[in-house]
Parts: sequence; structure tokens; C-alpha cells
Amino acid sequence: MKNKSLTRITGMLGFAMRAGRLVIGTELVLRAVASNGRGRVELVLVTSDASDATKKRVFSKCEFYNTEACLLPVDSLELGKLLGKVFSPVTVGVADEAFATEIKKAIAVDGDKS
Repeated sequence: MKNKSLTRITGMLGFAMRAGRLVIGTELVLRAVASNGRGRVELVLVTSDASDATKKRVFSKCEFYNTEACLLPVDSLELGKLLGKVFSPVTVGVADEAFATEIKKAIAVDGDKS
């Protein structure tokens, strides 16, 4: 992924976290995907080093509940550092439509240039 789009994505994740609109952790994200009301995630991001079983589980649940999911080109350790966490989250969910839209734009821009 290009450095500029990665910076944009991580910046938007930081803003979403400070706004309280980021769900961190696979189990919490999957519960939020399945929820009907407040707290429902608009976009799920999975790190590149997630296990195949986790990827399958997350992508299957997102497909079932019609929630978009994308792979991030960073590993969980790097994502944890970017979010200021002492643990290494494999999955994060964005629970705000505006943040999710901006992150999807940054991912799409990178995909078009690659």
C-alpha cells in the first residue's frame, strides 16, 4: 500500500478511535456486526497476519450481515502501535459512516494505483 493512503487510513482510524466510533477486537467486532441498532459497524478491517480461520469467520459474518470488510496491509502489532494499544488487535470495526467512507476511499485510491 502506498505510504500516503496508509497514512490517511491510520489517521482516520485514530480520529474514529478518539471519537469513540471504533470497535477493537474480533469478538467485539463480530457482535457489533450482528447488532441491529446503535453501535453497528459500517466497515470491518482485518490485519494481514490474521489466521485463515479468523479471516473466514469475519468475512463470512460480514457477508451474511451485509457489512463491508477489507484486508489491511499492516500486521496486528503495527495496528496496535498505531492505535496506541499494548495488545495487537487483528480486527477493528468502524462504527461511523463518514469515517468508513473516507477509509474506503483511501483503500480504493490505493487499489487503483497498484
